Amino acid sequence: MTGFWTLLGPDFSGKSTVLNRLHTEHDWHVVSYDDRYLESAPLIRRLREMWIADAFAWSGRRYTPELVLAVLHPIVLHLRDELARAADLERVVVDSYYYKLLSKCALLGLEDSEMFAAWRSFPQPEGVIYLDVSPETAWQRSEGGLRLNPFEHFGARPTRDGFLRLQGELRGALLKEASELPLTVLDADVPPGTVLDQVLAALGPRAER
Repeated sequence: MTGFWTLLGPDFSGKSTVLNRLHTEHDWHVVSYDDRYLESAPLIRRLREMWIADAFAWSGRRYTPELVLAVLHPIVLHLRDELARAADLERVVVDSYYYKLLSKCALLGLEDSEMFAAWRSFPQPEGVIYLDVSPETAWQRSEGGLRLNPFEHFGARPTRDGFLRLQGELRGALLKEASELPLTVLDADVPPGTVLDQVLAALGPRAER
């Protein structure tokens, strides 16, 4: 497999903006479970929507944690499979890979050591670029919590404290998950254009081929 990169960061770090511009302006192939990259995979789009709104939201009540993680597993497999399909491409970047999903699940009480071990056995990127945004900035970008979903905060309801606590702990978990890989940490509290310039510099000569 040709080497790929992972763009990583907490919620509201600006990953979607960077990925969109890498795709449209710099001809990078983006692997993601966001809507715009799922035109040929409607099953994954529906699973993602149902997972956030139903499975995770009712974990421990309507559904067992084991069942909730079982629904998430196909979404992670999709990322792996799309990377395999893009094996002959030179410019490939994956949105968060399994790192963010695994880290969030662990922080929010969804554990499955065998499944997590399977995810960690997937092919690894040649580099990880981490967009480091402060929890306070992320909270502002969430419009004071109005844009949050249940997977982005501690507690049953979105609160500033629940969001800031999760994002703070998530930073440590993500950096630990990527600690054995070539890792570049970028300041993402700056304007989007500056963030993109930093990402392109981190990607090196491949970015401008």
